[in-house]
Amino acid sequence: MKKNIAAAIAAMMAAGSVAAQTVDSGVYIGLEGGIASISAIATPTNGVKTSETNEAAALRALVGYQINKNFAVELGYFATDDFKQDGTDRARTVRYNLKADVKGADLSVIYKFTEFVPGLYLKAGATHSKVSVSLNQPAGNSSGSVTGTGYLFGLGYEFAVAQNVGINVGYTRFEKLGGESENKMNLYSAGVKYKF
Repeated sequence: MKKNIAAAIAAMMAAGSVAAQTVDSGVYIGLEGGIASISAIATPTNGVKTSETNEAAALRALVGYQINKNFAVELGYFATDDFKQDGTDRARTVRYNLKADVKGADLSVIYKFTEFVPGLYLKAGATHSKVSVSLNQPAGNSSGSVTGTGYLFGLGYEFAVAQNVGINVGYTRFEKLGGESENKMNLYSAGVKYKF
């Protein structure tokens, strides 16, 4: 009888170990949405800002590989809606409208805690992004963009809702968007991941 119980416990532990390996490693895909915020938009030359929207909706699609229960590598594509600024010239005779948005790719390394706070993760990586700006005024419209590399870091919390499905909330700080040191962005997001 004791041998049967011991054999049953050993079989359950082995099955649990196999299940853990299946969940803890492999390819996954995901989608995150949230709010991106910036500190300010640069005011055009001779412009006087009258209002500004520093927050915009953001979306990030991702594919990753869970190396083991602690480490993952993730490739993502992110895009924001428009950040907006309205204003006038210094004489307050001509109004302008300025819009800016960000699009780019990121490559991150993710470390998941399994001991002290299971579900908590840290991330760090590199970005390649494009910041586009368009200026509309009665005299005519103009636009421009900058493209370059930068970096990101962040943290979050992920929990499983099914064997292959996880939900996460997180914060990511983007530095040097478009390769410019003054271009910084905070992203507060929630998302879902599916592990194959």
